[in-house]
Formats: sequence, C-alpha cells, structure tokens
Amino acid sequence: MTEIFKMPDIGEGMAEGEITSWLVKVGDTIAVDDPVAEVQNDKLIQEMLSPYGGKITKLFVNEGTTVEVGDSLIEFDGNGENDVTDGQNSTKNVTGVATQESTRIAEITKKDNTEESAVKVANGRILAMPSVRHLAYEKGIDLTQVPATGRHGHVTLADVENFQGPTSSIPEQPAISTSTSEMPQQSVITSDETKKESLPREGRQTMAPVRKAIAKAMTSQASIPMVTNFDSVTVDKLVAHRKTFKEPALMDSGVHLTYLAYAVKALAAVAKKFPELNASIDMQTQEIIYHDEVNMGIAVDAPAGLYVPVIKGADQKSILTIAEEITTLAEAVRDGSIKPAQMQGGTITISNLGSARGTWFTPIINGKEVAILGLGSILKEPIVNEDGELAIGQNMKLSLTYDHRLIDGMLGQTALNYLKKLLNDPAYMLMEV
Repeated sequence: MTEIFKMPDIGEGMAEGEITSWLVKVGDTIAVDDPVAEVQNDKLIQEMLSPYGGKITKLFVNEGTTVEVGDSLIEFDGNGENDVTDGQNSTKNVTGVATQESTRIAEITKKDNTEESAVKVANGRILAMPSVRHLAYEKGIDLTQVPATGRHGHVTLADVENFQGPTSSIPEQPAISTSTSEMPQQSVITSDETKKESLPREGRQTMAPVRKAIAKAMTSQASIPMVTNFDSVTVDKLVAHRKTFKEPALMDSGVHLTYLAYAVKALAAVAKKFPELNASIDMQTQEIIYHDEVNMGIAVDAPAGLYVPVIKGADQKSILTIAEEITTLAEAVRDGSIKPAQMQGGTITISNLGSARGTWFTPIINGKEVAILGLGSILKEPIVNEDGELAIGQNMKLSLTYDHRLIDGMLGQTALNYLKKLLNDPAYMLMEV
C-alpha cells in the first residue's frame, strides 16, 4: 500500500518550513516515529518524525527547499504500520508529534549498527545537529575528521566526545548559516562577534527562514502607532548591590547575576502596577485583553537572527531565579535546543543593547504585545548628586516603546518613572515588589 507523507503544521500556525536536511534516503526502511528530516520553521530547527512505517520509494523535494503545509514530502511502500486512522489526513496526526517533546533538536540518538565510517559531506555540508557543531566548536575539533556513527553519516555527540584526533586553535565553523549553535560566552544575550557566512558584494541571496520570519513580523508591526520615550537613570546603588552579591550568587547557587535580571524584575513590577503595559489589543472584537501573569520576553541575539524566549511568571520570581532562567534560555538558543513552548506566551519584552555598548534606540514591539523596554549601556557621566553637588554617576539608558492605541504619552512616561525609581535603588525595589 502506497502512502504519501505530507508536510504537517509544525507549530505556531506557520504555513511553511524549509527542509534543511534529509535523515533518510530512497530505499530505506523505517518504522513509525523514526526521524526523517530536519525542518526549519520560523526560528527553530525541528526534527520531523514519520507517521508511517515502510520502505521509502520517493523523496519529493531536495534539501533547502521551502515547502508549504500539505505539500508531499515522502512516498512509502507501506507495511500497514502507521498511526493514521482511515480517512484522516496525514498533516493532522503529525502536528502533535512535531511540536511537543519529540521535536528533538539536540541529538539523533538512533544509530545504525554499521561499521564506523568517515563523516559524510552533502552539498558541502557536514551532517551534524546544532548541538554537535557547538560541542565540536568548543573542543576545537574539525568535524570532517570525526568518524560518523549516526544515521546516514550524521556525526553524534558521542562521536565528538570520543574523538581522539587532533584539535585546532580555530574550531570548525558551522556550515549551515541558519544554525543557532554559537554565541560567545562573554554575553549570553547579545553578541558582536558571532560568526556568519560572508555576504556577496553584489547580487541577490535567498532569505534564510529565520530572516524571513523576522521580516514578516516586522512588516506586520508597521501599522502599529509606536511611540518611544527616552530616559536615563542613575544606578550607582544598583551597581554596588550587584557587586556585593555577584560572587555569592555564583558560589552558592551557580547563578550569573546580571543587570538584565534586575531590569526584568523591575519591568515585571511596572507591568503589574500599570496593567496597560501587560495587555494586548483585539481589533476584531474591539477589546483590550489584560494578562494577569507577566511573561517576559528576552531578546537573544544568535548568528541566525533574533530569538525571544520567554520567562513565564516573571512577576512571581526572585532576581536570582530570573538570572538563572536568562542563562538557561540563552544557552538553549545557543545550542539549538530551544523549544517552541519556550518562545510562546510573552506579554511584554525587554531588549538589551548595553553589552554591545548601545545607548538609546527604538525597539520594535514584539508580536501582539503593546510595550517593549530597551536597555542601554551604563555610562559614567556628570550628575548632580543628592547633596546638590556636581559628581560622576553611573547612568543607565532606557528606551520604552509602546502602542499609542492603548498607552498615551503621559502613562508611558509615568510607567518609565516608576521603573527608574526601582532601578535607582535595589533596596526599594525588593521592598516594593
């Protein structure tokens, strides 16, 4: 019995995805739930599982092809083994498979029992998952020298761990420009040293899926009347507070205490005090939707583009817990293990350009939210202190963008003033929130 596996909806209502890598070939015999392809959907590379078992007789598209939901992908000479009930379209039953825990991004654990073979290179690409590339990068291992034991010549984490060959001072760089596996350790949020493929001096280049998703999102926001208020706050007490607790937090809890963690906590308190900032607008029903929980999106820079994982219930969490989650989410983006659920449900976002020495900027509102805070650098500048004397203070630059359909200028500045009050004195922040 011939079966056709069609492109499923792999999450978040996306209508298309790119087949970045086939994990099978014509002639292979596979079982239900075996991985068959890596698919880039929006900003995530997900492993797609087969709803059918049997022999593969045809692959309808090549690697690098963008396909729409419902397009034919694989033809099977079936063995009667599948999890699709009669009359159902194959795109329905695979949706849950592709969007839940089985979207394994980190490593293909199934291996052939064949003899170890040298790594395969297809179309100039090394067959390895993002997490494998990241590990090889950290160890300075050239992946072309690693014997591959994974399915169809894929290099696995175990292959890299067990590799006994020479290492180099310049690690192998990812061959797939859309990989999210690299981000320098010195900054878990932004990076000015991410390695990207060289761009042509002239000509046309197809947008990568991540860049297409970003372009689509930014275009959809163009109709929103955004206003940005610029301000700064003296944070000498905040700097001193972090200096006092930075080492104890690391020694006692293994937590990297960052200024961003303080800012997330403060902005969550602002969102609770001014619920208009933690809301969204439904223009179809002409309603304002207020959110009880503050789910804070954190803009994370990666070689492939911008990702916004979400800290759920930020208003209910301590600064140390927030700091730990920031590190965890940023590392998940960096090693390619970030899941769709970790990037959903945001109600307000914060973007940090401080580590890139940025000051004021105009952050763009994310998704259906109505506000986003931009953090700039902390700079030493002349100030008038509490005694009315001229002094040198440390000032943090703030940029608050909001949707003018819901938030007026006075409300926006009042909310920003409250944020400044919290950031100015951590003791007051902890007492207030």
